[in-house]
Amino acid sequence: MAYKRLDDPLRQNALIPFLTAASGIDGHLVAIAIDKRKKWLSIVPGESASLLEALNLREKWNPRALEGMLRKVHITGILLSLWSRPYGNVTWITDQDEFVANESRRDDALVAAARFSSFYIDHPMGAFRLNRTDQDVDGRDFEDLCAIADLSAGMLSEVSSRLRNRGWQDRLWTLNGDLPPKAELIADWFWDAKMTLRKTLITIDVHGTRFSVQKISRLSLAE
Repeated sequence: MAYKRLDDPLRQNALIPFLTAASGIDGHLVAIAIDKRKKWLSIVPGESASLLEALNLREKWNPRALEGMLRKVHITGILLSLWSRPYGNVTWITDQDEFVANESRRDDALVAAARFSSFYIDHPMGAFRLNRTDQDVDGRDFEDLCAIADLSAGMLSEVSSRLRNRGWQDRLWTLNGDLPPKAELIADWFWDAKMTLRKTLITIDVHGTRFSVQKISRLSLAE
């Protein structure tokens, strides 16, 4: 189940049952939308070489790739500081993304995740695992979990391209036009608070030389 493949009639028919099943998960889906103008969030331009040395990473990372990887592990560390418990085990499941394209990159991401998490977590942790969806050889559990995030990200991409007003004051996004049916259905599901699965959208937006971080609580269509 992937957002880009929802033009397939079989997947269209499975979408509502899939979202209904996901609604019953006792967990928290956090989507983070970052303004494309915010090119550098986790490293300072020109400092990637010294950061690679400080983190003792083995793989060759160009500055953009390093920013992409560290952005993910940095946000993961912040989320773990909110939800982890002493000696708790953590399994991070990702699709076959560039930052885990091979084993050495995956190992580097694990090292960076541990280092960045230590900035925010002051209690001991258990095992920390980083798995890709293709490692789930006996089932599709990994793929199904990642599909929930993929569907939400696809919908939010459609939403962000139609924004009329980002609503800085009232945490409201106002759309400039109608959404495709698949995005509208997923958006209704995402902002439905009457289910076990909690869902949160956090945005990082650029304002000139500064940027803001806020939670978006509502979505509306411009009149």
